Amino acid sequence: MAEANSIFYWGYVIVLSKFIFGCIDTGIAKSFGVLIPTMVERLDSDYATVGFICSMPSTLTYLLGPLVKMFLTDTNTRVIAMSGGVLCGTSIAACAFFTNVVAIEICLVLAGAGLSMTYMPIHLILNDYFPEKFVLANTVALYGYTAGSMLLPILMEKSLQAYGYHGAFLILGGVAYHSAVCASTIRKVSTKSTSGEGQDDIEQNGRKCVSRRNTLTEDTSLHGCKEGKDEDGDEENQGVSDQTRLIRADSIKKQELSSTSQSRCTATLFQAFKGSCGIWKEPIFAFSIPIQILQSYTCYAWMLFLVPHTEQLGIPSSTAVYLSTIGGIGGIIGRTVFIVFLSKGVNTFSVYIPVGCVCTATFLLDFVSSDYRLRAAFAFFQGFSFFIEDAIGGSLCKDAVFDDTHSGMAFANAAFWCGVGATFAGTFTGYLFDITQSFTKVFIILGLIHAFMVGHLSIVAILIKRKR
Repeated sequence: MAEANSIFYWGYVIVLSKFIFGCIDTGIAKSFGVLIPTMVERLDSDYATVGFICSMPSTLTYLLGPLVKMFLTDTNTRVIAMSGGVLCGTSIAACAFFTNVVAIEICLVLAGAGLSMTYMPIHLILNDYFPEKFVLANTVALYGYTAGSMLLPILMEKSLQAYGYHGAFLILGGVAYHSAVCASTIRKVSTKSTSGEGQDDIEQNGRKCVSRRNTLTEDTSLHGCKEGKDEDGDEENQGVSDQTRLIRADSIKKQELSSTSQSRCTATLFQAFKGSCGIWKEPIFAFSIPIQILQSYTCYAWMLFLVPHTEQLGIPSSTAVYLSTIGGIGGIIGRTVFIVFLSKGVNTFSVYIPVGCVCTATFLLDFVSSDYRLRAAFAFFQGFSFFIEDAIGGSLCKDAVFDDTHSGMAFANAAFWCGVGATFAGTFTGYLFDITQSFTKVFIILGLIHAFMVGHLSIVAILIKRKR
């Protein structure tokens, strides 16, 4: 009973850890929205290139999800997660000392890899603690994404003014180091240990078999040495023969151990590959992949270019940055409303679709006016919508996957496609601006893309309802 209570309460520690990690993840993406204009000028580059390299942390956080999942085991999960936090913080802080686009891109790629090493273990362990209420627990944890979008852009704006470009990156790197603290809370769920213990038993039995085989080999070799000694009677030659046979026995032992290790490694990789391919046996989930890409694309494009868009309309940077805070406030309200609906048992897709329609409308009406009050209203409703929609991936992993054995790789694949969308958010959106030189046109295009995503989501919701 005490152990069950410990598991129950520690689950909320994991929720808190994912909350803080979300604050860091989204805060980094939104902070680059403040830093992009300065980086374009400092690096003597264009918006497409800078937008691409600034999308790397968010992109690789999710893009590398399946790869990180493949190498996770019960013994190294926390080590990998904490190492990722250290790698991320170090890489972002290092950006302060480079003025070359390639060098900064390498640092941000490493930062994204580090974030992925932390994100995937926390995400998977959250599902272990809340297998039946994952969507609710995950939605609560996603408050961190809202908080990060509110607080870190303001922190970066003030840091940029007070400490300059170098100081802002060093502070952002310090914030990223806290992801290692989040990773330190990872603890295996004891009720999930059965399969791990079974695997350990198999490995122990394998070791015993190898040990017995090696013992028999050594005994046979020694026996052969003794027989040879009796027949020859030459002690000097027999000593050489004994030594040769012992060397051969030791060589055979090493080869067998190496063969066993290689076989185990091959079996692990095969199981991981088999698990990743198994997700394609879920046709509805596979059909929903464009939704995950487009939702991530529009959300991260909004995060990266909301402040530059507002600045282009003639609003000072010190004022424009508060639109991120307003969007975050809208996100808190939206997420709270969504959690209330979840607790009442309301179907999640009946919330996503109308909210998505509202978000689409705010993008398509972007041309109406450049008045700051209207921009604030748009930012509020966009934050309200996006911070509800970011739970779509988790919902699809639960509702569109009908075989529980495919759930783990479903989460990893959802993260991968989210990373693909984040990649296009920085690159393609920056490219559109370089062509049009108008963020208003860019945001209208985002509205059209978002409208297509909402329509596709409606079709998937119907398919899931019929399947169930």
